[in-house]
Amino acid sequence: MTAVSFSINRGSDGLRPADISVGTSAPGTGDSEFRWNLLDANGGTQTRKDLIIALQAFIVALESGNLITNASAL
Repeated sequence: MTAVSFSINRGSDGLRPADISVGTSAPGTGDSEFRWNLLDANGGTQTRKDLIIALQAFIVALESGNLITNASAL
């Protein structure tokens, strides 16, 4: 299954397209990464809306701190 990834270096605000590296495999550059499969578990194409919902869920989880197992790192 093909995956796409966006990665960004810590401290970058991401306001310029050059701040974000786009790849198709495991992380190679950048300090943080968001990666997704082009097809979901059922073979359906993931949409931008699907990805935005996932990112919003990650934001909620990070802000709450409830899912972070190594809280001292954050």
